[in-house]
Amino acid sequence: MRFIQADKIFDGRKFLDSGATLVLDAQNHLQEITYKLPIEQNAVEYYSGILCPGFVNAHCHLELSHFFGAIPQHTGLASFAKQVVQLRPGFSKELAFEQMQIWDHAMHQNGIVAVGDICNDALSFDIKQKSKIHYHSFIELIGLNPNHAEKIFNNGLQLYQQLVGMGLHGSLAPHAPYSVSKQLVELIADFNANLHSPSSIHNQESEEEEKFMQGEKGGFDDLYNFLNIDLSWRTAPKMNGITLFEEALKKGKWLLVHNTFSAANDIVATKHPNIYHCFCPNANLYIENQLPLYDLFKNGGSQFCLGTDSLASNHHLDIVAEMNTIKKYSAFSDEEILKAASLNGAQALGIENEFGSLIKHKNAGLNQLQLHNNEFKLIKKIS
Repeated sequence: MRFIQADKIFDGRKFLDSGATLVLDAQNHLQEITYKLPIEQNAVEYYSGILCPGFVNAHCHLELSHFFGAIPQHTGLASFAKQVVQLRPGFSKELAFEQMQIWDHAMHQNGIVAVGDICNDALSFDIKQKSKIHYHSFIELIGLNPNHAEKIFNNGLQLYQQLVGMGLHGSLAPHAPYSVSKQLVELIADFNANLHSPSSIHNQESEEEEKFMQGEKGGFDDLYNFLNIDLSWRTAPKMNGITLFEEALKKGKWLLVHNTFSAANDIVATKHPNIYHCFCPNANLYIENQLPLYDLFKNGGSQFCLGTDSLASNHHLDIVAEMNTIKKYSAFSDEEILKAASLNGAQALGIENEFGSLIKHKNAGLNQLQLHNNEFKLIKKIS
């Protein structure tokens, strides 16, 4: 048995009272949390700083790891997407696979135990099958034309079936309001809800999204012209994605990712036990040089979790770095930020029985943090 104490222990929900001892077995499964263990003092492992459960990266694009440093900062989302499309053919699958392996290992070393990962193909599946990290893969579907919704859904279903055939966890996910039809979103929502699996969608990441949804000319019209996609059939819905997909968002669990330009009424409209706002602050700064209005989410009682987005839009895949940006630019407490990095992410992905908190008979990871100069620093993985 291991007997572990620390200056402070965060259990996924709150800081435990002083004097708590974690009792772990030889496989680092938690046996109990006690305050009255009659053991010799030299049998106790004592850690300075904070101990907390392993981190959950609720939104990642592992398959873009080979884009590290390839796209300049502050281009805006439409230009960023255009550069991803332009640059992708110049990279080999071998390089992409190699970089995914490297960054999968890096995330594990960064104290991350579970990841919600966006997938557009099957290249990452072998890595996930062998990884020490638990992955929930969101098979991302894109298609704005409602007449193509069923075909796009069926193509995504084939990739999903390949994923689960390898013993991996996942679900289907619409990309973003500016790139999917209401019909496609409803197909996905019904499918995931029937399986009790979460859905994920990029939400209000750019001002250009609002323009596109309102029918104003802007960056996404330029992007579709660049992609040679005819939108002459389209009538703008004159509403944002939250309103357009209102019925779908009532079905099952949802991660709304980014929320950079969400307003107070959007937060009110999405305040629901099954809806989580996933913040990726360093990616927001990288692409748009803009952050969500965090005080609106705090005052609105939002359930929020954290993600890294991709290495096309970030300098690292490190939840501690995201925690520090949130801490710097918001009034969220340390407990709220730690909960977002652990339990909230696990609940959003539907894996809270395995990860996100100190769970009896489970090894949900254990990280040692220091809080210095108002910044978190990962010292080491305890388990």
